[in-house]
Amino acid sequence: MATTLSNFTSETQLTTGEVTLVSTTSAASQKKLIGMATVTNTSDTAVEVTVWRLAIDTVGTTGSGGNWIWKETIYPYSTVRIDKIITHVLDSSMKLSALADTASVINIDISGTTET
Repeated sequence: MATTLSNFTSETQLTTGEVTLVSTTSAASQKKLIGMATVTNTSDTAVEVTVWRLAIDTVGTTGSGGNWIWKETIYPYSTVRIDKIITHVLDSSMKLSALADTASVINIDISGTTET
């Protein structure tokens, strides 16, 4: 098995629809460990961000009974570490996805390791 440090996504701007940011293949040997994840609000208003850790074929849901792992309001011009997903493992056929209440103002950066 090989382990590689990876920059999964850098300065990716979230939209108001769920978008896959990091995923693994269906190969049973591929896994990804989330080492660091941050979101930066580049606007002058607070924006809520929702993040999911799900199977590839599962759609993220919000609200009461939703399947999200992290949801937080990000204050204007600030960067927040997504602490609830750090050190989580994506096994085969899994994804991290996210959305923001306002499009094109939240930048997300995720890095970690890929094991194959």
